[in-house]
Amino acid sequence: MRRNWLAVLRPGVVVGVAVSCLTGVSAQTSDLDHPVVTAISPASGKSDEAKLREADVPTDGPGLLDYFRKRTQESANRSRLQALIAQLGDDDFQIREQASNQLVQLGVRAKPVLLDATKDADLEVAIRARDCLRRIESGTTAMMLGAAIRTLVERKPDGAAEALLSYLPFAEDETLSDEALAGLAAIAIRDGRSDPALVAALTDKQAIKRGAAAEALCRAGAKEQLAEIRKLLKDSDARVRLRVGLALCSLGEREALPVLIELLTELPSPETAALENMLYKLAGQKAPPGDDATDNVARRRYRDAWKKWWETEGTKLDAAKLEETSKTLGYTLVLMLDSGKAVELDSTNKPRWTVEGLAFPLDVEALPGDRLLSAEHRANRVTERDVKTGKVVWEHKIAYPLSAQRLPNGNTFIGSQNNLVEVDKTGKVVWEYYPPGGENIMKASKLRNGDIALVTQLGATRFILLDRDGKTEKRSFAINLYTTGGRIDVLPNGNVIVPENANNRVVELEPVGQVAKVVWEAIIESPVAATRLANGHMLITSMSSSKGAVEIDRTGREIWSYKTDTRVTRAMRR
Repeated sequence: MRRNWLAVLRPGVVVGVAVSCLTGVSAQTSDLDHPVVTAISPASGKSDEAKLREADVPTDGPGLLDYFRKRTQESANRSRLQALIAQLGDDDFQIREQASNQLVQLGVRAKPVLLDATKDADLEVAIRARDCLRRIESGTTAMMLGAAIRTLVERKPDGAAEALLSYLPFAEDETLSDEALAGLAAIAIRDGRSDPALVAALTDKQAIKRGAAAEALCRAGAKEQLAEIRKLLKDSDARVRLRVGLALCSLGEREALPVLIELLTELPSPETAALENMLYKLAGQKAPPGDDATDNVARRRYRDAWKKWWETEGTKLDAAKLEETSKTLGYTLVLMLDSGKAVELDSTNKPRWTVEGLAFPLDVEALPGDRLLSAEHRANRVTERDVKTGKVVWEHKIAYPLSAQRLPNGNTFIGSQNNLVEVDKTGKVVWEYYPPGGENIMKASKLRNGDIALVTQLGATRFILLDRDGKTEKRSFAINLYTTGGRIDVLPNGNVIVPENANNRVVELEPVGQVAKVVWEAIIESPVAATRLANGHMLITSMSSSKGAVEIDRTGREIWSYKTDTRVTRAMRR
């Protein structure tokens, strides 16, 4: 798969002077009747089986089992790697090709010897080594391994669960771990009984296998193993407790919540993001206020606040609500600017529903009960629509809306060019904010802890964090931002995700006093919105019609995409 951008880690870069002009979004006419859709499995236009054949990987059940067994052994030892390097210069073309494919299949483990081989005196060896490195860097290995996992799950040979469990500790990245976990859940139950390998893995000496087996069995609904799975809530490994606790919550097991709350001080905040999102959804208006500080004292205070919430609200918590809140549906809502369409896609990119007739929409949100909330910029209104009929069932008139967000209390938070408002179900304004300096608002979000994040511009462009009342400016710094509309994503650790449209990149900024340091960036054409997902990946939309919406991992590798012939304003995953 050819990559048109590169993600790099560049700590220590400080954001300087902000873009000084406010550029709105201009309309185009385009036809969206036949969007081109791609995802990780069909991205190259080839089936998984075709990809495997091309890489000399077997496609039958026994062959795939043998392939994964080899990957979990010491298959990347130095002597074997050197033998494969030597074969890159063999007189037989077929042997050279097979050696290249095997080195690419070994992925990052083969990189050190391949780097040495790029300086080999044999030109054929050097050229092939460089090509192998290019293929590894471009994600060829990961795509091939993903195809192998999916094909193994489809074939379901005896021993498939054992093979995937054994592969997990050797998985090259988080994406492939997720693929293997999804595969384990798909084959967890056979002929009405839990796979013996998964049941045995609940007591495995390797933590990753214990947690994976418990999650797979929970996702498959294997309730006969619940007693054994619950024991893992007392596991010695905090990450096992996190994985098991979240999996049990998806089955409505309230007893997992106190265990999960304790983990708020045992694991770093990036690892507890999914847990914290679930807690805030469950608590709604009764959620304790968040704390930006990341020191141990602040985290303990934060944990204790959630423990108090559990003590007062835990017995009232409905198991069905817990089950619904903790599940990830795998649906992606995509908003198309020029055609005024919102489409929700299932996990295979098949449209679940489409709402048309939105007037230059800049923000959107899927609501319970098959409803859609949209900020219709050109119509000067925020609407709630029935996704089945497209009919407007609620609206609030406001000049030039940029963002619209339904709050846990049922109110709606709206960002406009001139002000921020919170309105109740009747449309009554219950809170309002005007930038005191008369700045134009470009983006706005209400955070889960009640704070308000916005981007303003008057000469310079600034990110501002306000307290929940909008009276105190807790933090501000200059940023580079070119487009207006939508929300700004703030992570649990206080870092800010900024789509720098003019610089063709998305950056993660760490506040340092009155400036911000770039701690991560991904190069992508004309980004307009970016959101960090619970799995650590980034969901990005682009004003370039050739890009659409993409999901990338932390290395910048494209995991998922949806491409159309129109600009995509927003993409949201639920």
